[in-house]
Amino acid sequence: MVFEQFEGVFAPIPTPFSIKDKAINFDFIEQHLRFLSERGVNGIVVLGTNGEFPSLSIEERRNIIAWVMKFRAGLKVIVQTGSSSFVETVGLCDYAREMGADGLLISCPYYFKNIADEALIEYYREILNRIQHPIFLYNMPQNTHVTISRKTIEALLSFRHFVGLKDSSGSWDETKSYIESFRSLHIFVGNDALINSGLRAGAGGSITAATNTVPELLAEIYSSRHDPQKQDQLQQKLSAYRQLFQKFPIHAATKYLLHLRGFDECSVRAPLQNLTESQKREFERDLEKLGIEFLGEKMVIQKN
Repeated sequence: MVFEQFEGVFAPIPTPFSIKDKAINFDFIEQHLRFLSERGVNGIVVLGTNGEFPSLSIEERRNIIAWVMKFRAGLKVIVQTGSSSFVETVGLCDYAREMGADGLLISCPYYFKNIADEALIEYYREILNRIQHPIFLYNMPQNTHVTISRKTIEALLSFRHFVGLKDSSGSWDETKSYIESFRSLHIFVGNDALINSGLRAGAGGSITAATNTVPELLAEIYSSRHDPQKQDQLQQKLSAYRQLFQKFPIHAATKYLLHLRGFDECSVRAPLQNLTESQKREFERDLEKLGIEFLGEKMVIQKN
């Protein structure tokens, strides 16, 4: 199923930190929201993996939620509220809902490993019983080392406000299985290389890292979904861009690319590391070879 209010291209926005003291640069967030909205993005995910949420305090996360809701620029807002603490997760769900978030995205508790399906089912059931708001589950096994299984999803389908899933497993077989097996749910594709395949199989949209830096390309792919030939050409460009992107640490690369597009230079927060000067130069050379040029906030893709 595709829920209209969550249909389309969503950007999992980064959290920009000051180079000097690693404090949050709220003005950067406001600029980025406007930048995404002007380029056809439908919505955003706040405090996801790209947002470095494990490196933020609860107070910082609440402050970011409040700021985003103030400057959302017409974008739909899904807030990732998952934590290793059940109490923190529920508290952030309540706060995001009160502030006007359109939906919630909840990762698995990620500290304890080898969690049984029954335990995960009970965890999500308790949340769904307490929080009456549209809820998506967030499958990110390469980070959490916990997979949201078909058994877990099936056990939660009776909750009407359990509306979907973001699959960031990176496996097409996994994403396809979710789409085909759970037609009542809105499935977000979480991998840039799988967007075309996901949309054609019935996914409701995408939440992918490249949307932050080349939103116009993602928006054009989505708007071209009824023109397979054009969409395939655009997907090839996106896949090549993402392959280049993956050569570098993704959080630092995202922030440096936004700097190339006219944003203030900003930092990641420890334990992540910024790009070295040699990595920056390599990145710029690779972009040139790919035929992508940033002229301030304008993007030019040369035809090969």
